[in-house]
Amino acid sequence: MKMQDKQAKQRQLAEETKARLQAEKARRQNRPLPTRAAATLDERPRILIVCQGQETEKSYFEGFEYVSAIIKTIPVAQDPVSLVEAAIQLRDQAKAAKNPYAQVWCVFDKDDSPADQFNAAVSRAHSQKLRVAYSNQAFEFWLLLHFEDHQGGGLDRALCTEKVLGYLPEGIGFEGNKKKRIGRTFFDILQSNDPQSGRNRRKVAIGRARAIAQRWQQAGTPPADQESATLVFDLVMQLQRHL
Repeated sequence: MKMQDKQAKQRQLAEETKARLQAEKARRQNRPLPTRAAATLDERPRILIVCQGQETEKSYFEGFEYVSAIIKTIPVAQDPVSLVEAAIQLRDQAKAAKNPYAQVWCVFDKDDSPADQFNAAVSRAHSQKLRVAYSNQAFEFWLLLHFEDHQGGGLDRALCTEKVLGYLPEGIGFEGNKKKRIGRTFFDILQSNDPQSGRNRRKVAIGRARAIAQRWQQAGTPPADQESATLVFDLVMQLQRHL
């Protein structure tokens, strides 16, 4: 295929993707509102997400439009153990101020963290009744499962990111230079229906991630050795209840 033909095809794909996303968004906006009474500000539960990523995770979780909960996302660029300790402190501060969180989630990656440190962070969080949504190796594995039925084998995080970008139309990807922010179009693609199967990508990713996690857990594999795996699906299942 000639270069000009290839570029024209990529531009057409990008335009078709944007048009489809706009149509889906329009359909969502035209849906009737739930018949239940909307919760007041004081009635809505507060959920705290303490995440390791300064941009990617924060932009992803803030991409949802929450109706029945108040979601606060705080990035903490620290190792997993320090992140958990920061989450404990934030939880205790909110409780002391008589404005407690209904749930506190710790979102962090294995990356290059030593195995004992990673496992210790998970154990520490559980001992403090915090929820954990770790990824091994990286958060991008959660994004990949929206497009590909990866079976949980080892996958380098750089290659994982490359594979994710390979599923996106030309001109759509992470925003920023070194920091990888998920922009609106990227986020909408993650929430859209796959044009071939017609299945919702987020629901598909949840099913895939849950199946992988169950296999690792049934085998008794420690978190640091669960490559590749992500528990972000558990957090997303909680969040989508408030959309």
